[in-house]
Amino acid sequence: MQMPHDLLSWLTVGSILLGGLWWVLKNTIVNSITGLRNDILGLKNELRRANQITDNHEIRLTKLETWKHDKWEV
Repeated sequence: MQMPHDLLSWLTVGSILLGGLWWVLKNTIVNSITGLRNDILGLKNELRRANQITDNHEIRLTKLETWKHDKWEV
């Protein structure tokens, strides 16, 4: 009765192949996705800073226009 021996061999080979496949996927696709997530996070932070700078300029321009209008109005 050789069936248990064959089954054990197939399970061993299958587990080795699945382990190898997992390792390849982890070192290629998963690491790439992690890098992309970090890049996107960095871009979001840069955009937030740029948004704040733009808002500050808008506030300054509004204050200057108000001051200019008030100065010539009086």
